[in-house]
Amino acid sequence: MKDIFDYEEDLVNTFIDNFLVGRNNNILIKEMPIRWGNIDIVSITNNNLPFTKAQMDILSKPTHAKIFLKTKNHRPIKKENLIKNIGASKSTCESAIRDLLKNNLIMEYDNFYYRNIDFVFPKVVISGYEAKLKDYKKAFYQACINKSYVDLSYMVFPINIAQKILKSKKAILEEQGIGLIGTSLKKSNILIQAKKQDELKPYLRLINLVQSQYILQNLQEASL
Repeated sequence: MKDIFDYEEDLVNTFIDNFLVGRNNNILIKEMPIRWGNIDIVSITNNNLPFTKAQMDILSKPTHAKIFLKTKNHRPIKKENLIKNIGASKSTCESAIRDLLKNNLIMEYDNFYYRNIDFVFPKVVISGYEAKLKDYKKAFYQACINKSYVDLSYMVFPINIAQKILKSKKAILEEQGIGLIGTSLKKSNILIQAKKQDELKPYLRLINLVQSQYILQNLQEASL
């Protein structure tokens, strides 16, 4: 059978056009840098964050996100507890605290720290899609890595390749909770539904949300 797509970019663009556009008001980001090596496509169900662009830039950094999430609006925390088990050096943590204070994300009073902005995680679903023309091993490897960064991890292939993968790899994909999507020129079908992951850490969820909003705002500003 003749290949449906000549280039991976064609597969990505077709998949977006016939599957993701307009779906639950998703925010769509191509080549999103939320891990080492970008994820081909990330979709996030519509979310509304209470942060300014400068604040989102700050919260896209792991240490800053971790420290911010340890603070509460009405529950004080001392600095030694705030930086405990963050996984960064004391100087790095103190620098992050200064940035959070400067950008009004946290406040300090009488040697205690508080969150300075109301924030609760919106009910969103973060999906990651690795699109490949034929390379199952690479797509599977990347989709497995993505499970730590998204709620739902999918692989996307041309429909004829996806159907072959379904026959030979169904058991391992279901075991790993990785979804499989087959794409033709006119439509995309979910052949295996991804399982929602429990591995997504709160600070990574926050980074995903603020990065998607930050990137989206930059794109909107560039189009003006």
